[in-house]
Amino acid sequence: MRVTQLNDDVLRSLSEVEADEPVVVSVFIDLDPSRFATAGARESQVNSLLNLLRERIREGELSDDAQEALEADRERIEHFLREDLDVAGAEALACYSSHALDVFEAVKLTDPVESDVRIDLRPILEPVIGHEDEGDWCVLLVTRDSGRIFRGGPTGIREIADVHSDVKNQHQAGGWSQARFERSVDQEVEWHLEAVTDRLFRHFKRRPFEHLVIGANNESLRPALTGEAHSYLLERVRGWIDLDEDAASEEDVFQAAREVMERHLAATEHELFERFSAEQGTDGRAATDLDGVLAALVEQRVETLMVKESARAEGTKCVTCGWIGAAGRERCPVDETVLDRVDNIVEPAIQAAIQQAADVHVIRPATVGDERMPAPFDGPVAALLRY
Repeated sequence: MRVTQLNDDVLRSLSEVEADEPVVVSVFIDLDPSRFATAGARESQVNSLLNLLRERIREGELSDDAQEALEADRERIEHFLREDLDVAGAEALACYSSHALDVFEAVKLTDPVESDVRIDLRPILEPVIGHEDEGDWCVLLVTRDSGRIFRGGPTGIREIADVHSDVKNQHQAGGWSQARFERSVDQEVEWHLEAVTDRLFRHFKRRPFEHLVIGANNESLRPALTGEAHSYLLERVRGWIDLDEDAASEEDVFQAAREVMERHLAATEHELFERFSAEQGTDGRAATDLDGVLAALVEQRVETLMVKESARAEGTKCVTCGWIGAAGRERCPVDETVLDRVDNIVEPAIQAAIQQAADVHVIRPATVGDERMPAPFDGPVAALLRY
């Protein structure tokens, strides 16, 4: 059973899974190396999760068919966790299984999550939102005579190309003096930088990326590199890193680049909150309470759904047309069908947003030293609207 990277396609596929009774299992495995670095610690956690799943199957008010299907899921999940579990490059893992619906998906996550087991009508997606890895990041390491290109994202990167040029040593007899070198870059280095940036741009045209991180310890290379790079590349630069460009391993590069990734994500959240506050202050395109958000989702007007981590709210859903709303209504306002009660309407809201190609942003608690803004709304959810 293959472990996949979480991306928009995987989320969209999971968002379309929904059963008539609780036959969908969601298992979250914490692989935080500070607590589960050893095989023994991971084995203990797996045993606890499998025991918890067994208890929830037995305690649930389920039909015989549902119990039988869930037992098959437990066996499949146990085989996967004991025989196929791949922890490389992951801080956590989410496993979704429904024998009744012929669904099995295991995805790596970029940050630790709380271990848990859930049985529901649908996959539980809130814990994994924000862990998507589309491979949209590129890292370029440059020296006076070499260049290395990496691709990946928050779960890891890999080296895909290197460029080497024959550049004379700056201290060779007849070479430039140190003072001259500090003022400029010799012609051979300029040709080398041109070759590196050309290689990077050709790669970008074949497989575009959204974010670029550059490592160039030699300060004199930075302005020259900026002068050589295409504007399409420069507008994607998210930060610079310092490390030994020639000797750095993929893991060294990933750890340095991940700091830039995290700062960029924090800045993106800050911009999102500021935009929401501005729209809210002018009674613009913002839904600030549960009723307003759910109504906007029904009307497919949501651009970005914001969800507080572990948010819960009771609600209702129409099994006929998919209408969703807050608790209290008995019949669907669209087709008069008797509404089903939903213990936590936040998950159907997330499903609806993903199916409508809206962004979903889960607001997680700040970590130590984190300077993120608090959520600019009081309820469990809010939304920026398309119109």
